Amino acid sequence: MGFQFFRLNVYARRGAHKWRSKKRNPSLFDIRDEMVRAPHACSHVAEPRVPKIVFGCDPQEAFALASTQADAAVDQRGHKVRCDTPVVAVGVASWPDTVADIEADPQKAAAYEHWRTLTIGWLADTWGDALQCVVEHLDEPHPHVHWVITPDLPKNGQLQIQSVHPGYEATAASKARGETKHEQKRAYKAAMKALQDDYYENVASHCGLTRLGPRRQRLTREEWTEQQRQAKSLAKARASLMIDLEKAKAQAKQVIDDRIAKTQAVAQARVNDVTMQMHQRIEALQQKARQLLSEQQKLTTKLESELALKEEALQSALALLEEHGIGQPSPS
Repeated sequence: MGFQFFRLNVYARRGAHKWRSKKRNPSLFDIRDEMVRAPHACSHVAEPRVPKIVFGCDPQEAFALASTQADAAVDQRGHKVRCDTPVVAVGVASWPDTVADIEADPQKAAAYEHWRTLTIGWLADTWGDALQCVVEHLDEPHPHVHWVITPDLPKNGQLQIQSVHPGYEATAASKARGETKHEQKRAYKAAMKALQDDYYENVASHCGLTRLGPRRQRLTREEWTEQQRQAKSLAKARASLMIDLEKAKAQAKQVIDDRIAKTQAVAQARVNDVTMQMHQRIEALQQKARQLLSEQQKLTTKLESELALKEEALQSALALLEEHGIGQPSPS
């Protein structure tokens, strides 16, 4: 297979001078043009292809954001930041198989796509909203992805590149502790090694890649071949373990779902029993209420009948009294 290739650099609106040279390092605009395959910036590519955006926005938008934030940013004194101050971080990761191989071999294509998916996921987990885009290039010998990371511009306007670059963050922390330049450099290297280790642990080791190449490790060809074999074996073992883990998760979920369904069925049966009992009680109460109403209506009818008879008798008595000249006294 091969070993991981992973790099993270920072760029400014204008590249700083190289060590003891009048030439300048690439600016963010140079990197942008190379990334989007601008005609003047890809002479190293025999047949440039349109890059594929596999995550986030167009790289033109990402670099425009970085430039706009840099224009608005200030330093600790409140002055505009220098044009050669780093304001954006750009990374690249490459896959060891050739583009020709992955385009001709479905298994190698699947392995590459697995690596690309894991890489994008790791980038999103590592940088969150600061990750603006990931772009894929398939027009060079080896397929690779570039990504753009922009730091937030806080309310005080002091844009901090160390917020998105572990090496600069470690350097700043070392400087704040009053450590020497040598100690600051050592802190930078340790932080970048930790970033490489994290990428290896979460991405490269799952794809059969080794952490370092044979030259860095000073290995013989036989030792390098054996290390590659072990890396591929480890990746297969991890893949098998992940499959078993997913099966175990699915089985556990099925058991839980079955228990939930059984519990819900028992609960529903209980609810149905209680509901039926309530309906029966309500029906009995309604029946009793109807009976009481009927008895009340009968009693009312009886009282109304008796009242009518008494009223009739009273009228007869009044008529008899009036007939005998016994009436109510007239008002004076």
